[in-house]
Amino acid sequence: MHIHEGVRRLAEKDLQTIRDEMSKNSVSLENTAVTPETPRQTRQQMRAQVAYSCVSSRPRGDKDYVQLAKKFPALVHNCGLAQAIAFVRAKENATGDDYVTHLTKTMGEEEDIGNSSRSAHLMKYQHLTREAIESATWLKRYSEALLEMD
Repeated sequence: MHIHEGVRRLAEKDLQTIRDEMSKNSVSLENTAVTPETPRQTRQQMRAQVAYSCVSSRPRGDKDYVQLAKKFPALVHNCGLAQAIAFVRAKENATGDDYVTHLTKTMGEEEDIGNSSRSAHLMKYQHLTREAIESATWLKRYSEALLEMD
């Protein structure tokens, strides 16, 4: 027996085990199949959609929001996520609160990102920081495109 044959048999056995467990719980594979009609999205696509809906809700020409969106990714990179959020909330007033809310939504977090970043362990904090920079980049792109007056 070749290695590939052994791997194939093991995969078939695992698949059968999964099917047995799903049938016990009345779950059907047919209902969860991904078809061409149900497109899957990357994380970047999901972030982009949420960021677009958040930024498009702001009034055109909102200079404070655009300036904050432009500087926030660099602020996180230089100071850290928790410190950047604390700075934004302290100095940017209502615009800062709105931006942090939009950032939390774009990241897909349930809890306020300020609270979770202050209480997170190291690995979680690093993950939140990466997600925040990626999400903030989308907020920056859309604020430049949708809110800036030419």
